[in-house]
Amino acid sequence: MTNNQLLNALFENITTTTILTPNRRLSAILLKRFNHYQQAQGKLSWPTPDILPLSVWLQRLWQDYTCTQFTDTPHLLNAAQESFLWEKIILETKQAHQLLQIAETADIAKSAWALLKQWQIDIHQPIFQSAEDYLALKEWITLFEKTCHEKNCIDSHTMTGNITRLIAEQRIPLPPHLIMIGFTEIAPQLKALLKQAENTSRIHIIEYDKPDAPSFLKRTNLPDAQEEIQAMALWAKTLIQHQPNASIACVIPDLEKKRDQVLQIFSETLSPKNIYPTDTQHHLFNLSAGKALTQYSLINMALELLSLHKKVIQIETVSHLLSSPFIGEAEYERITRSQLDKALKQDNINRINLVDIGKNTDPASSLFTLYCPKLSKRLSAYFSYLHTLPNKLSYYEWANVFTESLTLLGWPGERSLNSEEYQVVDSWLTLFTQFASLDQISSPVSWQQALSTLQKMAAKSIFQPKTPEAPIQALGLLEAAGSPFDYIWVSGMDDIAWPPQPKPNPLIPKRLQREMNMPHATAQRELMFCNNIMQQFKCNTDYLIFSYAEKNEEFDVEPSPLIKSLPIINIAELNIEDYYSPIERIYQTKNIEYLQDETAPAITLEEKIAGGVSILKHQALCPFKAFAEWRLHAKELETPTPGLRNKDRGNVIHKALELCWNQLQDQQMLLSADSNQLTELINESIKLALDQYAVSHKDHSNYLNLEKKRLHALLNDWLALEKERPAFKVLTHEKKMDVTLNQLTFSIRVDRIDELSDGKKLIIDYKTGKNSNINQWLSERPDEPQLPLYSLLDKDTTAGITFAQVATGEHCFKGVSGYEMGVKGIKEITEIKKVTASSWNEQMINWQTTLQSLSDQFAQGYALVQPKEADQTCLHCRLKPLCRINEEMTCQ
Repeated sequence: MTNNQLLNALFENITTTTILTPNRRLSAILLKRFNHYQQAQGKLSWPTPDILPLSVWLQRLWQDYTCTQFTDTPHLLNAAQESFLWEKIILETKQAHQLLQIAETADIAKSAWALLKQWQIDIHQPIFQSAEDYLALKEWITLFEKTCHEKNCIDSHTMTGNITRLIAEQRIPLPPHLIMIGFTEIAPQLKALLKQAENTSRIHIIEYDKPDAPSFLKRTNLPDAQEEIQAMALWAKTLIQHQPNASIACVIPDLEKKRDQVLQIFSETLSPKNIYPTDTQHHLFNLSAGKALTQYSLINMALELLSLHKKVIQIETVSHLLSSPFIGEAEYERITRSQLDKALKQDNINRINLVDIGKNTDPASSLFTLYCPKLSKRLSAYFSYLHTLPNKLSYYEWANVFTESLTLLGWPGERSLNSEEYQVVDSWLTLFTQFASLDQISSPVSWQQALSTLQKMAAKSIFQPKTPEAPIQALGLLEAAGSPFDYIWVSGMDDIAWPPQPKPNPLIPKRLQREMNMPHATAQRELMFCNNIMQQFKCNTDYLIFSYAEKNEEFDVEPSPLIKSLPIINIAELNIEDYYSPIERIYQTKNIEYLQDETAPAITLEEKIAGGVSILKHQALCPFKAFAEWRLHAKELETPTPGLRNKDRGNVIHKALELCWNQLQDQQMLLSADSNQLTELINESIKLALDQYAVSHKDHSNYLNLEKKRLHALLNDWLALEKERPAFKVLTHEKKMDVTLNQLTFSIRVDRIDELSDGKKLIIDYKTGKNSNINQWLSERPDEPQLPLYSLLDKDTTAGITFAQVATGEHCFKGVSGYEMGVKGIKEITEIKKVTASSWNEQMINWQTTLQSLSDQFAQGYALVQPKEADQTCLHCRLKPLCRINEEMTCQ
């Protein structure tokens, strides 16, 4: 008989029968099939059959029993309470300090306890004395049982044993008939309960008859796992196009790990518009694997907001808060919050004390008030509320406090939630019910303890949005095994994954697990289990395909020995179309028109351009980069770093040297100063230069002291080098000037100009890095055009330009001049091979021509994507998504 025929025979008379299944999915499928059967009989109404999962049936028996008792019967622990209790017990034992992952260990202990109860093993057996891990489990179980007794509660496995006893005492009524459908195996504890039910209540327990083997049973293979999923989705698409009412199962063993990949491929392949162009609302598939609540941004943000009680938070958290739509007035202040994020990062603010917001006691709080007054007001109200709370509360009280705190912060935001977000919030509120139930087994706790518990519960709470019924189901292995479908494709059947490697519980003696044939104990046990699963698939469909990927990550694999004997069907014989991603489908319909869009609008007189010499530098490196950064203002946000950034260190050195030369004026004064005077001058200059960073680094005084020592050694060595030069006088330093190149005027700041003994000038640019090179000035697209531009300020008296490399261990000058200056590192222009000019004056004319050309290009809107050296220029550029240079290279 086929599966449908057997189900119809079952449905003919089940009014006094309870049907038990291993999971909720199969119960829902059977109920749906029963309703269809009744409709096919022409009925308009019918009694709802008693079809439910075994675990729910046992809980119903226990609840019905406790409701009839006048004595105080133990209450059943929910999953959250049981996990909490195990973790609490382990934390309070001597083994806790040796464990790195308490929560994970608690889960393993809880699993071991379940196995021992299901396989009816006595923890007091001598074998549990043979190792420290087994002794630890015995201690934890003893404490767990003691705590449950004191709190008058039981777990689900103890409840099953109690129900068995109550059935034996005929204190629990049972239905006349029980039918078991879809069970791969039944544990000894449950077998004992069912046997007791048969013996005592004389009920009739049967297992559902197995249908005939499927008429279509094949295996196939694909090159890799992605193509295997793609082929499965296309196969389902082909079937549903020809049989819209068919039920189809696509089984992926490791669906939890591949959830996002499967969802993307199935969404692309089974989009309603690709199959039903006139019915784009038609829902074609459901994905059974959910995600932890913490993986939904709405809940992640709620937990992050509750963590603000720590007061001092990192800039990464601040950026996340400012960009989140799930905080009050996020839409209203979305622009100013982005501006605040940019301002904080520009000021290299790493941490923010949220309590200070609204008080304007430091730069960060002032910026918050300036840019985001509404968010500042919410944060102030939030911390004012925190001050009113006692140190410890019950979990029920903390649930109310957390809800009120989130309300004060405007969670979940001002915009309307979509369907999925609404369901997520509903699931979050349901979680609070479980959270509050912890009061039954716990005393009052602090905010941090309550929040930590809530975070763990949310991480363990798997949420799957409700979706309309669909003909195609993407399922995990176990939930699909017992469910009837018209068509089933089971993937991942290679010789490494199927059967899987045994994974015995580490807290139960392995010998005991082998002797009792417990789950995952041995390879033989895994083989038996896999055979049972395979048999279930064969019994629940008339069309069954097994497949495997020939390459598992980096390894070549073979088909599982459990499918090796099946006849092979080539993937082409399934008559499925080729897979094309949305991008590929768009490209296939291409009618490409090439347009070389290299010219932006020219700069008008009204347009204000800021950027100084950096405009010329970027125009030389890549014209589009200059246009994007200085006219479109497309710039990457800065990344704050602990301590001073490289540019901050450079600014400090510039300022300290400026202060030093304010006092020294010329080399003669430098030479006449003794070591004590010079040390005092350097220290005072460094102190004043660092004052601008003192507030933002007030909590890092040790770091600033170390930085002062480093800077003192650096400047002392540099001034020693300055003593070796021929006589000079410092005319100006850090002087702001304007220089005009045709249409554009550039505002510049010259680091330093020295007057030499002959009255000529040497222009100096400080560099704290070690990559400066005079060749960076000597091309039509100079990498460093600053000094060539500065030389044009006073062409008649400027005799040379030079980098002053102020770097530890490599202090030096790197420059060019019109004549020999007697300074090591400054070369006469005619000595440089790369220079084509025959004299200093000719070189300055060349520089003026080059820089005017770059200035004119920028002013006229020349913005071609043309990096000077693609490998180097584009290496650290963050504009590639905007200029699309990679796409251009692909098209070429």
